[in-house]
Amino acid sequence: MKYKAIMAVAVLLAVSALFVVPLDGSDAASPVIEVTDGLGNEFTFDGPVEHVMTIGKGITATVMDIGQIDKIVVCDSYSKTDSDTFFDPLRALIDDGKIAAGGNIYSSGKAQLQNDMINAADPETGVFDMEKDVVFIIVSPSYGGDTVQYLKDKGFRNVMQWYDIKDYSEVTGFAETISKVCTGKVASEVEQMSYVQEKIDGKLSSVVESEKKKAFYVTYSGSAFKVGNTGSLATSMILAAGGNVVTIDPSKSGTTYETNLTKLVEDNPGVVIFVDNTVAKDTSRMDELRKQVGDTQLVPLKAIWNNYCIQSMNGVWTMACAMYPDLFEGDVPSIPVEESNTLVYIGAVIVVVAIIAVVAVVFMRKSA
Repeated sequence: MKYKAIMAVAVLLAVSALFVVPLDGSDAASPVIEVTDGLGNEFTFDGPVEHVMTIGKGITATVMDIGQIDKIVVCDSYSKTDSDTFFDPLRALIDDGKIAAGGNIYSSGKAQLQNDMINAADPETGVFDMEKDVVFIIVSPSYGGDTVQYLKDKGFRNVMQWYDIKDYSEVTGFAETISKVCTGKVASEVEQMSYVQEKIDGKLSSVVESEKKKAFYVTYSGSAFKVGNTGSLATSMILAAGGNVVTIDPSKSGTTYETNLTKLVEDNPGVVIFVDNTVAKDTSRMDELRKQVGDTQLVPLKAIWNNYCIQSMNGVWTMACAMYPDLFEGDVPSIPVEESNTLVYIGAVIVVVAIIAVVAVVFMRKSA
């Protein structure tokens, strides 16, 4: 009887080890979150915040992409009215009265935006904590600085601001910050942005600079077609996709500028043109563009891609596929699923349990 008890205790101890599974360091969120916004302001949080306000389509899309849409209590009207089906879940919550989206940072919508924010932070009408929760806002310090100051004057402690992201790599950092504030760690969707970039760079490592595909971005404003220059997010996306942007001109100060498209195409045979959504969705505008560039390859871009958000990754991958169809195709690649350390640990413990059980049985038989 004594030996049966010994065996039972030994097996019980071994089995209990199954429940003492060490956490993978990537899953363990740090209790203290330290981040910096686009203006270099530093913020510290005790943990992931409970509620956020997202002013800017890119911010709203990023919070949605990392699965934190339920934390949004206020967003801007442009996030609501964007026609992309990506925003349908947001519109559903707005219709249910769970998210306010009546205003924006511009003069016509500023008063309503401020009213939505105040109501969301009112203890009697909302759930937003001005001391602990966060306002994410994309706005020019010179243009929308009064809105930011208004919020600070009203007691909003954490107003994180971005304005001028000119390089695609900075979009990844922006998304990392949003992810850390909302979840306490870097979400897998953000890690995928880096993975896609690494995959593109790896495939193109053998392509010499002179052989890179020529390309440029075209949009329409001020009654004229304009091409992308340094400082244009779309231009940086083409560069991230491995393109040789033929419209980069250091002598031009603007992020876009007007030029002779017909001559530009003639001087760069085989060039690929990435078309802004404002042009791509307008049939008459596309016809006008086609008259100027002939049968040159035109690749339409989704509006959401040309924003500071995780979705821009889809734009970069689309660009890479368009320029190098022999190297890239299909959907945006996902990070390969590696064998879980936890499963390996559990498997090892099961083996140990089996060994202990066998040893115990042998020991009992010898002692019988």
